[in-house]
Amino acid sequence: MAPARPGCGHDHPTRPCRSDRHDVHTDNISTISTMSHLDAEIEDYPDDEIYADAVDHPAPTDQRWRPVAVTAGVVLVLAVVATVLIVNGGDNASTPATVLPSPSRTVIATPAPTAPTAAPTTSLPPETVTTLPPRQTPAPAPTHTPTAAPSAPPTAPPETSPPPAVNPRTIVYTVTGSKQLLDLVTVIYTDEQGLPHTDFNVALPWSKTVVLNPGVQNKSVVATSLYSRLNCAITNAEGQTIAVSTTNTMIATCTR
Repeated sequence: MAPARPGCGHDHPTRPCRSDRHDVHTDNISTISTMSHLDAEIEDYPDDEIYADAVDHPAPTDQRWRPVAVTAGVVLVLAVVATVLIVNGGDNASTPATVLPSPSRTVIATPAPTAPTAAPTTSLPPETVTTLPPRQTPAPAPTHTPTAAPSAPPTAPPETSPPPAVNPRTIVYTVTGSKQLLDLVTVIYTDEQGLPHTDFNVALPWSKTVVLNPGVQNKSVVATSLYSRLNCAITNAEGQTIAVSTTNTMIATCTR
Protein backbone atom coordinates (compact mmCIF):
# COMPACT_ATOMS: atom_id res chain seq x y z
CA MET A 1 0.00 0.00 0.00
CA ALA A 2 1.44 3.29 -1.06
CA PRO A 3 2.17 5.90 1.63
CA ALA A 4 -0.19 8.75 1.90
CA ARG A 5 1.06 12.11 0.62
CA PRO A 6 1.36 14.84 3.16
CA GLY A 7 -1.55 17.10 3.32
CA CYS A 8 -1.79 20.81 3.01
CA GLY A 9 -3.29 23.59 4.88
CA HIS A 10 -3.96 22.65 8.41
CA ASP A 11 -2.38 19.24 7.95
CA HIS A 12 0.92 20.81 6.87
CA PRO A 13 1.44 24.41 8.08
CA THR A 14 4.43 25.11 5.82
CA ARG A 15 2.69 23.97 2.67
CA PRO A 16 -0.43 25.93 1.86
CA CYS A 17 -3.04 24.45 -0.28
CA ARG A 18 -3.42 25.47 -3.88
CA SER A 19 -6.65 27.11 -3.15
CA ASP A 20 -4.95 29.31 -0.50
CA ARG A 21 -2.34 30.66 -2.92
CA HIS A 22 -2.75 34.06 -4.54
CA ASP A 23 -1.52 34.41 -8.05
CA VAL A 24 0.77 37.46 -8.53
CA HIS A 25 1.03 38.83 -12.01
CA THR A 26 4.11 40.90 -12.92
CA ASP A 27 3.68 43.22 -15.82
CA ASN A 28 7.26 44.58 -16.00
CA ILE A 29 10.43 42.59 -15.76
CA SER A 30 13.62 44.52 -14.78
CA THR A 31 17.06 43.84 -13.39
CA ILE A 32 17.01 43.60 -9.66
CA SER A 33 20.25 44.62 -7.96
CA THR A 34 21.36 42.44 -5.13
CA MET A 35 24.07 44.90 -3.93
CA SER A 36 21.90 47.89 -3.03
CA HIS A 37 22.59 47.27 0.63
CA LEU A 38 26.31 47.94 0.08
CA ASP A 39 25.93 51.54 -1.19
CA ALA A 40 25.93 53.05 2.29
CA GLU A 41 29.02 51.08 3.34
CA ILE A 42 31.30 52.21 0.47
CA GLU A 43 33.77 54.88 1.67
CA ASP A 44 36.33 56.99 -0.14
CA TYR A 45 39.97 56.08 -0.03
CA PRO A 46 41.94 57.93 2.71
CA ASP A 47 44.41 59.18 0.11
CA ASP A 48 41.68 61.23 -1.57
CA GLU A 49 41.74 63.82 1.23
CA ILE A 50 45.55 64.09 1.08
CA TYR A 51 45.65 64.83 -2.65
CA ALA A 52 42.55 67.05 -2.64
CA ASP A 53 44.53 70.18 -1.72
CA ALA A 54 47.53 69.36 -3.85
CA VAL A 55 48.53 72.09 -6.31
CA ASP A 56 50.21 71.24 -9.53
CA HIS A 57 53.50 73.13 -9.58
CA PRO A 58 55.01 73.94 -12.91
CA ALA A 59 58.24 72.26 -13.81
CA PRO A 60 61.36 74.26 -12.74
CA THR A 61 62.75 76.34 -15.52
CA ASP A 62 66.41 76.61 -16.34
CA GLN A 63 67.80 79.87 -14.84
CA ARG A 64 71.37 79.51 -16.10
CA TRP A 65 70.74 81.71 -19.13
CA ARG A 66 70.04 84.83 -17.03
CA PRO A 67 73.68 85.63 -15.99
CA VAL A 68 74.77 85.10 -19.59
CA ALA A 69 72.05 87.46 -20.85
CA VAL A 70 72.93 90.14 -18.26
CA THR A 71 76.65 89.95 -19.15
CA ALA A 72 75.87 90.20 -22.86
CA GLY A 73 73.64 93.25 -22.22
CA VAL A 74 76.38 95.03 -20.21
CA VAL A 75 78.97 94.33 -22.93
CA LEU A 76 76.57 95.66 -25.58
CA VAL A 77 75.93 98.88 -23.61
CA LEU A 78 79.67 99.45 -23.12
CA ALA A 79 80.30 98.89 -26.83
CA VAL A 80 77.61 101.45 -27.77
CA VAL A 81 79.01 104.04 -25.33
CA ALA A 82 82.57 103.52 -26.64
CA THR A 83 81.37 103.90 -30.24
CA VAL A 84 79.56 107.16 -29.43
CA LEU A 85 82.66 108.56 -27.70
CA ILE A 86 84.92 107.63 -30.63
CA VAL A 87 82.53 109.20 -33.17
CA ASN A 88 82.19 112.42 -31.18
CA GLY A 89 85.96 112.60 -30.67
CA GLY A 90 86.57 112.19 -34.41
CA ASP A 91 84.10 114.94 -35.23
CA ASN A 92 85.75 117.29 -32.77
CA ALA A 93 89.21 116.50 -34.14
CA SER A 94 88.14 117.03 -37.79
CA THR A 95 86.49 120.40 -37.16
CA PRO A 96 88.69 123.03 -38.85
CA ALA A 97 89.82 125.83 -36.66
CA THR A 98 88.40 129.22 -37.55
CA VAL A 99 91.13 131.77 -38.16
CA LEU A 100 90.11 135.19 -37.00
CA PRO A 101 91.59 138.17 -38.79
CA SER A 102 94.04 140.09 -36.70
CA PRO A 103 92.77 143.48 -35.65
CA SER A 104 94.14 146.35 -37.75
CA ARG A 105 96.37 148.85 -36.03
CA THR A 106 96.23 152.53 -36.79
CA VAL A 107 99.62 154.20 -36.76
CA ILE A 108 99.68 157.98 -36.22
CA ALA A 109 102.96 159.63 -37.12
CA THR A 110 103.89 162.48 -34.83
CA PRO A 111 106.34 165.13 -36.04
CA ALA A 112 109.77 164.96 -34.46
CA PRO A 113 110.47 167.77 -32.00
CA THR A 114 112.62 170.50 -33.41
CA ALA A 115 115.92 171.18 -31.70
CA PRO A 116 115.98 174.48 -29.82
CA THR A 117 118.07 177.16 -31.37
CA ALA A 118 121.32 177.88 -29.58
CA ALA A 119 121.46 181.11 -27.64
CA PRO A 120 124.02 183.61 -28.84
CA THR A 121 127.34 183.21 -26.99
CA THR A 122 129.00 186.20 -25.38
CA SER A 123 132.77 186.60 -25.23
CA LEU A 124 134.39 186.22 -21.75
CA PRO A 125 137.01 188.63 -20.39
CA PRO A 126 140.62 187.46 -20.34
CA GLU A 127 141.62 185.21 -17.37
CA THR A 128 143.60 186.84 -14.51
CA VAL A 129 146.08 184.68 -12.54
CA THR A 130 146.83 185.66 -8.88
CA THR A 131 149.69 184.00 -6.91
CA LEU A 132 149.18 183.61 -3.11
CA PRO A 133 151.99 183.07 -0.56
CA PRO A 134 152.24 179.62 1.09
CA ARG A 135 150.08 179.15 4.18
CA GLN A 136 151.78 178.31 7.47
CA THR A 137 150.57 175.21 9.30
CA PRO A 138 150.08 175.70 13.06
CA ALA A 139 152.05 173.45 15.42
CA PRO A 140 150.07 170.52 16.78
CA ALA A 141 148.72 170.95 20.31
CA PRO A 142 150.14 168.61 22.95
CA THR A 143 147.95 165.56 23.52
CA HIS A 144 146.77 164.78 27.06
CA THR A 145 146.38 161.11 27.94
CA PRO A 146 143.77 160.59 30.69
CA THR A 147 144.94 158.54 33.59
CA ALA A 148 142.96 155.43 34.52
CA ALA A 149 140.68 155.83 37.50
CA PRO A 150 141.62 153.71 40.50
CA SER A 151 139.82 150.37 40.45
CA ALA A 152 137.33 149.62 43.17
CA PRO A 153 138.40 147.13 45.79
CA PRO A 154 137.24 143.55 45.00
CA THR A 155 133.98 142.62 46.62
CA ALA A 156 133.82 139.53 48.74
CA PRO A 157 131.81 136.61 47.26
CA PRO A 158 128.37 136.16 48.78
CA GLU A 159 128.28 133.75 51.59
CA THR A 160 126.65 130.43 50.57
CA SER A 161 124.02 129.18 52.89
CA PRO A 162 124.71 125.74 54.27
CA PRO A 163 122.61 122.94 52.76
CA PRO A 164 119.53 122.06 54.74
CA ALA A 165 120.02 119.36 57.27
CA VAL A 166 119.00 115.91 56.06
CA ASN A 167 116.54 114.04 58.18
CA PRO A 168 118.45 111.20 59.78
CA ARG A 169 115.56 108.84 58.99
CA THR A 170 115.93 109.41 55.22
CA ILE A 171 116.39 106.25 53.14
CA VAL A 172 117.25 106.08 49.41
CA TYR A 173 116.32 102.93 47.47
CA THR A 174 118.18 102.35 44.17
CA VAL A 175 117.70 99.75 41.41
CA THR A 176 120.19 99.53 38.53
CA GLY A 177 121.02 97.06 35.77
CA SER A 178 120.14 96.41 32.12
CA LYS A 179 116.48 96.22 31.12
CA GLN A 180 115.79 93.95 28.17
CA LEU A 181 113.47 94.86 25.30
CA LEU A 182 109.76 94.31 26.02
CA ASP A 183 110.56 93.35 29.63
CA LEU A 184 108.61 94.63 32.64
CA VAL A 185 110.57 95.61 35.75
CA THR A 186 108.54 95.82 38.98
CA VAL A 187 109.91 97.36 42.19
CA ILE A 188 108.43 96.69 45.66
CA TYR A 189 109.84 98.87 48.47
CA THR A 190 108.95 99.76 52.08
CA ASP A 191 107.33 103.21 52.32
CA GLU A 192 107.45 105.73 55.18
CA GLN A 193 104.75 103.83 57.10
CA GLY A 194 106.56 100.50 56.85
CA LEU A 195 104.09 99.13 54.28
CA PRO A 196 105.03 97.61 50.91
CA HIS A 197 104.55 99.89 47.91
CA THR A 198 104.76 98.72 44.26
CA ASP A 199 105.93 100.58 41.14
CA PHE A 200 105.15 98.79 37.85
CA ASN A 201 107.19 98.88 34.62
CA VAL A 202 109.87 101.25 35.90
CA ALA A 203 112.80 102.57 33.85
CA LEU A 204 116.37 101.91 34.91
CA PRO A 205 118.13 103.32 36.83
CA TRP A 206 115.36 103.78 39.40
CA SER A 207 115.58 105.50 42.82
CA LYS A 208 113.15 106.49 45.55
CA THR A 209 113.79 108.70 48.63
CA VAL A 210 111.68 107.85 51.67
CA VAL A 211 111.63 109.47 55.14
CA LEU A 212 110.58 106.77 57.56
CA ASN A 213 108.12 107.59 60.30
CA PRO A 214 109.29 107.25 63.90
CA GLY A 215 109.17 103.64 64.96
CA VAL A 216 109.54 102.19 61.43
CA GLN A 217 112.70 100.09 61.27
CA ASN A 218 112.11 97.87 58.24
CA LYS A 219 113.96 98.90 55.07
CA SER A 220 113.70 96.75 51.96
CA VAL A 221 113.53 96.92 48.17
CA VAL A 222 112.87 94.05 45.73
CA ALA A 223 113.14 94.35 41.92
CA THR A 224 111.70 91.62 39.67
CA SER A 225 111.68 91.08 35.90
CA LEU A 226 111.33 88.35 33.29
CA TYR A 227 114.84 88.23 31.84
CA SER A 228 116.62 91.51 32.77
CA ARG A 229 119.81 91.83 34.84
CA LEU A 230 119.07 93.76 38.07
CA ASN A 231 120.97 95.13 41.09
CA CYS A 232 119.75 97.05 44.14
CA ALA A 233 121.06 99.15 47.04
CA ILE A 234 119.83 100.98 50.17
CA THR A 235 121.57 104.20 51.32
CA ASN A 236 121.02 106.10 54.60
CA ALA A 237 120.95 109.87 55.21
CA GLU A 238 124.79 110.08 55.48
CA GLY A 239 125.19 108.45 52.05
CA GLN A 240 126.39 105.18 53.50
CA THR A 241 125.27 101.98 51.79
CA ILE A 242 123.55 99.78 54.34
CA ALA A 243 122.39 97.01 51.92
CA VAL A 244 123.45 96.07 48.40
CA SER A 245 122.89 93.28 45.84
CA THR A 246 125.05 93.01 42.68
CA THR A 247 124.06 89.58 41.40
CA ASN A 248 122.89 90.79 37.94
CA THR A 249 119.91 88.45 37.99
CA MET A 250 116.29 88.90 37.07
CA ILE A 251 115.42 89.34 40.79
CA ALA A 252 117.37 91.64 43.13
CA THR A 253 116.60 91.86 46.87
CA CYS A 254 117.99 94.30 49.45
CA THR A 255 116.80 94.20 53.07
CA ARG A 256 118.05 95.88 56.23
